[in-house]
Amino acid sequence: MNRNLLFVREASSFLVNAMIKTLNENGFHVVATQPDIVEIDLIQNLPDIYIVYLEGDITSFNGTLKYLKKRIAEDGKGRFLFLIGNPLEISTAMEVIPKNMVTSTFIRPVNMKDVLARLNFLLDDGAVTSGRKRILVVDDDSVMLRTMNNWFSTKYEVYMANSGMNAISLLAQHHVDLILLDYEMPVVSGLQVFEMLRSESSTANIPVIFLTAKDDKETVMKVVAARPDKYLLKTMPPEALLKALDDFFKGK
Repeated sequence: MNRNLLFVREASSFLVNAMIKTLNENGFHVVATQPDIVEIDLIQNLPDIYIVYLEGDITSFNGTLKYLKKRIAEDGKGRFLFLIGNPLEISTAMEVIPKNMVTSTFIRPVNMKDVLARLNFLLDDGAVTSGRKRILVVDDDSVMLRTMNNWFSTKYEVYMANSGMNAISLLAQHHVDLILLDYEMPVVSGLQVFEMLRSESSTANIPVIFLTAKDDKETVMKVVAARPDKYLLKTMPPEALLKALDDFFKGK
């Protein structure tokens, strides 16, 4: 996949222009447009990556979201949709386009490092040549995602998904060496995601380590019963978590 992307925004604010500049500086060719399906339909060679920056009158994005929904579903071709906004704006947008069609969501103010990491992982164009192991961290808590990225990225290639369905979508396109899976997540729980991973031949053999903040007997028994490769507590010190990953890969 090429590095062209469509950036839909209602107005050219300072923050929006700064985001587009950052994307351009990191090798992406950005086609910026307003949420106007006539304008979008006239774009030649429309990109397959869409970033929709939700702000202002959210209903003005409805037509564009329906248009992108149709493109994503029409021929099975890999297309990716990113939504940026506050929680209410993102929730409202997902009343128009199903959550399973949304690749990733980012809460404003967005950290562009997170956006770039997600984009580069999806593209997976061979730029990563370090030979380091790849870890996918799945957690609905964006603060926890960023924290783990800071902890682990010194030794591993760290990729992030903020929901189970986003993780499933990502894994359909790319390979990782280990999945760190949050146990408690809304909509689709960690256990449900684990069952989906194990039921598909393409992901059945990817090691999965559960992460949980709970250490009561009932929770531990549920985690162990699912038979993951390991489970770790989020309350462990960073150095202990990193050592646990090091030891896991040494044993492979």
